[in-house]
Amino acid sequence: MKKSIDNLYKKIDYFGKGLKNRIIKRADDYFLPFKGKHKYELLIFDDIFPHPISGFRMEEFGVLLNSFENSKILMKPTAYSYINTPIREHKSHINKFISSHLLLKKKLQISWGRVNVNAKLYYCVFIVNIYNNLSWLEKHQVPFAFTLYPGGGFSINDNVSDNMLVSVFSSPMFRKVIVTQQYTFDYLVNNKFCSQDKIEFIFGCVVPQVTLLKDLLNKKSYLKNKVTFDICFCAAKYSPKGEDKGYDVFIEVVKKLATKYDFVYFHVIGGFDETDIDVSSIKSKIKFYGYQNIESLSTIYKKMDVLISPNKPFVLSKGAFDGFPLGTAVEAALNGVVCLIADNLKQNVTFIQNEDLIIINNVSEQIENEVINLISNPEKLYKISEQGRQKFINVYSNEYQMKPRINVLQELIANN
Repeated sequence: MKKSIDNLYKKIDYFGKGLKNRIIKRADDYFLPFKGKHKYELLIFDDIFPHPISGFRMEEFGVLLNSFENSKILMKPTAYSYINTPIREHKSHINKFISSHLLLKKKLQISWGRVNVNAKLYYCVFIVNIYNNLSWLEKHQVPFAFTLYPGGGFSINDNVSDNMLVSVFSSPMFRKVIVTQQYTFDYLVNNKFCSQDKIEFIFGCVVPQVTLLKDLLNKKSYLKNKVTFDICFCAAKYSPKGEDKGYDVFIEVVKKLATKYDFVYFHVIGGFDETDIDVSSIKSKIKFYGYQNIESLSTIYKKMDVLISPNKPFVLSKGAFDGFPLGTAVEAALNGVVCLIADNLKQNVTFIQNEDLIIINNVSEQIENEVINLISNPEKLYKISEQGRQKFINVYSNEYQMKPRINVLQELIANN
């Protein structure tokens, strides 16, 4: 495996630094799938694996590769450019993954040159990753299943996205789609893209199991071991004022609460700073952290009481929407932070209002009242913190997330 990786990147280097991204972006020109004698049970594909930024892929694909002995993952790092990572770093990411998953070393293959695609089942995540490989899957008659997460080319009432859905679901090689949101399920069924018997609904998403194991001995909580009440916002920046993530609403709430309480402080994690929306009037009470890795994020969350996530669908683009809850909220809840989360699309089917979390709308006055209620009733804060943490641990355990995924794939493989 190491030799093949080194040879690939020697070829990339040969073409010169200026062409490194271009040559792998055009990887289809050098990907020659064929149906060899050896037949895999499960063939996985991904366009970013094993980039460490995508923890859910590391967990899901790692578990699948371990669960299916006769399996392999094809890697084509074409999505590196979308997260501003030089493609040449793919090699170091592979080597780092191998160092902690030695038994999976022989199961990794780069989609370059002649590749044996003979498999009982092909699997990937996101509509774009199945659509872009549809031609050779049909040519070589490889049955496939995939997970349709929000994003990754999937939008609501969007012609490009809808056309991809039609092509994929009408393919004779399509077997099953896993969906993670009720809104996605309803959209597929109500618009007759896919019959219900070919849809598996598994709420939520896969998360690295190590993130479930939090040491909260040093958790700081209002009036227990600190006198401040700390409120945070955490999101990536995709629009100038973060309207899609509700950053504008968050700042409205901040300005209202800052005038009422001198012990309430505010924290912004992610892509925003003091230049996005004017916060000069409260600059002594708000802190910006920038993007954080998972370890640093966990450290920050242990000092927080509440996370506010007033994200809004269909703002970033016509059909764009987030899953519920956001990954940043999951991490917060696992660290004992009480999450106030918007759910405009009614995607929640698992968590109990005012017991596991607090569902909000995008109106600053309503959010302000919820926060005031928690400040006035610290016992409610503590109860939701603990009960919510336990519920999130259960929902995002591999028993809840990966076991049904494995069962679906095993059944499909047995029938092929």
